[in-house]
Amino acid sequence: MSALVRAVAAGSLLAAVAVGVAACGGSAESSEAVAGLVKPCVGKVAVMAPYGGLEEKDSIQMNWARVALDNFNLLHGTSFVIEPANVSYEVGPGIRAAKRLADDMSVVGVVGPQTSGVTEKVGPILDAAGLAYVSPSATRASLTDGTLKGFYRVVPNDDVQGPAIGNFVAKNLAGRNVVVVDNAETYSLGLADSLQKTLEGSGVQVTRLSAPLGTKSYAAQIARIDSSVDVVVLPFLLADEAQRFVDELSAAGRSPKIVGGDSLFVESDFSEAGAYVSSYAPDTRETAAGADLIRLYQTIFGEFSPFGGPAYLAMEVVLTAALATCDRGVASRGGVWMALPTTRLKETILGEPIAFDQRHELVDGTFRIYQIDAGGYRRVG
Repeated sequence: MSALVRAVAAGSLLAAVAVGVAACGGSAESSEAVAGLVKPCVGKVAVMAPYGGLEEKDSIQMNWARVALDNFNLLHGTSFVIEPANVSYEVGPGIRAAKRLADDMSVVGVVGPQTSGVTEKVGPILDAAGLAYVSPSATRASLTDGTLKGFYRVVPNDDVQGPAIGNFVAKNLAGRNVVVVDNAETYSLGLADSLQKTLEGSGVQVTRLSAPLGTKSYAAQIARIDSSVDVVVLPFLLADEAQRFVDELSAAGRSPKIVGGDSLFVESDFSEAGAYVSSYAPDTRETAAGADLIRLYQTIFGEFSPFGGPAYLAMEVVLTAALATCDRGVASRGGVWMALPTTRLKETILGEPIAFDQRHELVDGTFRIYQIDAGGYRRVG
């Protein structure tokens, strides 16, 4: 049974145990727009994220979004439902899904897309349909340059992440000869450019290499990483490919410090002991409300990954906007579009408020650095 199917089947179980989350300061009182407001409302929220693949990780963001929706319904007496769109980093499926969602007028808002590359291409389709979309993980800085009118994100962008990684490498790791390996795709190139600028501004020697998505062997890139290189930074899109790169690097007798971008914050796929990874949100396990939600999540899905926490917030943001503008018990995409700029979440499962600036960027967003050790991911910066 796929994780998404299990989520649907677990609806009654969720209703029974979600009360504990509300009692511990979860999302019930979190929004200025709906504080104290309980009224029936119906609407469909699309989630553009992968699900039902060969591994549980394929459904992480979809699972988190489903828990957010069911918990919101329980707390607010609403009847919102999910319209799933199985979209990962491939643009073709993203475009087809965006057209389908745009034509379905019962869809009032979108959680996603997951990646910057897909967001860049499907944004104009959703914009034309007046359908606002809130991404939990698309971080390319240029997405908020004003071209995409309905795009929001609940995570900071790569103009924040690049300096965070670059400064950590230069100051905390004392990197002097650094290799940056990009994936030759939208997200990876943007992040690589940003951190390279920071590193070079700190007087660090930077060599830039490229390993396109799906590269079968990294021998050519590794051949250019000699013993003088003290840090290798991997702004890879896929965590399992980064793990394979590091395995090949180790097999070749190279042992520089390894630093990864936020896409590597997936414990099941990237577990290199001693490596560092950035994260656009605090580990859900670090907050009281997050810890309660984790127990709920594990009750339904069995295993847990903190990577999907922002998907919960993205869904909560869309639902908050939908409920605030609900008209005679029915949400609308026009209402969500109108309400999102001023939607606020005072308290969240990640322990930090959510608000958007004029560019639809997260206000006061920061990136953190974690190191992988025997106990998992430990925050170090």
